[in-house]
Amino acid sequence: MKIQFLGATRTVTGSAHFIEVNGKQILLDCGLFQGPRAEALMRNLTMPECITCLDAVILSHGHLDHCGRLPVLFKQNYRGPIYCTPGTYGVTQTVLMDSAEIQMEDADYLNRRVKRAGEPEAKPMYTTGDVLGMRPQFKHTSIGKRIDLGSDIGFTFFEAGHILGSAHVWLDWKEESGKTKTLCFTADVGRYDTPILKDPESPPGPCDLLITESTYGGKKHGDMSHIEPVLIDLIKQVQASKARLIIPSFAVGRTQTMLWYIAKFIVEKKIDPIRIYIDSPMGVELTETYLKDVSSYDEETQKLITEKDLFGIKNVTLASSSQQSRQINADPGPCVIIASSPTCDFGRVLHHLSYSIERPQDVVLFVGWTPPGTLGRRLQDGEQRVRIFDRYYNVRCQIKRLDGMSAHADGDELVRFLKPTVTENTKAFVVHGEPDQSEIFAQRLIAEMGAKSAAVPAAYTTVFA
Repeated sequence: MKIQFLGATRTVTGSAHFIEVNGKQILLDCGLFQGPRAEALMRNLTMPECITCLDAVILSHGHLDHCGRLPVLFKQNYRGPIYCTPGTYGVTQTVLMDSAEIQMEDADYLNRRVKRAGEPEAKPMYTTGDVLGMRPQFKHTSIGKRIDLGSDIGFTFFEAGHILGSAHVWLDWKEESGKTKTLCFTADVGRYDTPILKDPESPPGPCDLLITESTYGGKKHGDMSHIEPVLIDLIKQVQASKARLIIPSFAVGRTQTMLWYIAKFIVEKKIDPIRIYIDSPMGVELTETYLKDVSSYDEETQKLITEKDLFGIKNVTLASSSQQSRQINADPGPCVIIASSPTCDFGRVLHHLSYSIERPQDVVLFVGWTPPGTLGRRLQDGEQRVRIFDRYYNVRCQIKRLDGMSAHADGDELVRFLKPTVTENTKAFVVHGEPDQSEIFAQRLIAEMGAKSAAVPAAYTTVFA
């Protein structure tokens, strides 16, 4: 087997791994690299040498850093199947349409502003037409059902518990000797005993090869009990000062979790009602998608949804259009604005930041990991003057971070998840983590689980296993 690591190597973005086995060429995920613009463009246009030779794409879930390059494949003439669960299909279509619309809006904005002489026209990486054009390629695949890819190769999805529809991949193939080999691709593994979704399901048995995430491979998540009091205090603070609480957030998963908490606080009378805006067409659509897909919920959440409005959606202003988005900035507060994107490098959150960043009473709350080099990370690192669109601003607002809300398993949870599958014969490759996290988890794979080897590949590394 040949494996080439095309993304999520020593970083937590851009998941994509090229597999060649028994003459078949398979791509595990095709995610968008998120980071500084120039580097992101270069990485996102780097694809397998022969796009049209690909036999299949196996998509683990619908986060942008796992599916966001699929339209680039389409533009380069890939017309083969894209396998995913039904839940992932629903999420992915919304995520990709939103990504295309954001790119088109940003390009239009940059082209309408005054440009320097000789500055090239900004172009989106792909458009909504590209996203619509590739829809027939998606093949809905149920959890637990083995799919035959031909040439004695097959794969099975298992529950990952990360976001709606998320799965990890169990790939099996028969070698010339007649021996069956297996590869486990964890993609993103969720946490145990968290609200809304089912717990992750461990792989079915020992594997020969392992490609595992390591986002928090060297950390242990704190008790989630601190989230409620911190969030309650921040909301009360912005209510008292008539300010705005801006939450740059992933539209899928994190947005619904934030809505769940705020709705819960209001129902329990821990806070007074407050105006809430979801400023993302994707966030609006995905919240409605979450409400419909009850089969993905854990038992506790299935009971709750029959008793109340799970996300408080009836009390939320949903901003789908650009005009609705602009109207939000007419509200000086108190209010909560949940907007894409968490990196703050693009998307509607930039318009809200430009309004609030020099208002000392306003709060920007980060509720998840932010890639290095992005505006979001620079704000958290204390940068005092930043550029938003084509203007520089002094940072006078309050920058806060709320840890513990990650939908990724920590190091101990990853060990729990992988225990049944790692043996003394397992060769592991640790991806989807910053270098320190990946290196620590690679050591744990050998020291605690007895793996034969555990490597942390660099970008574009090719291995034969």
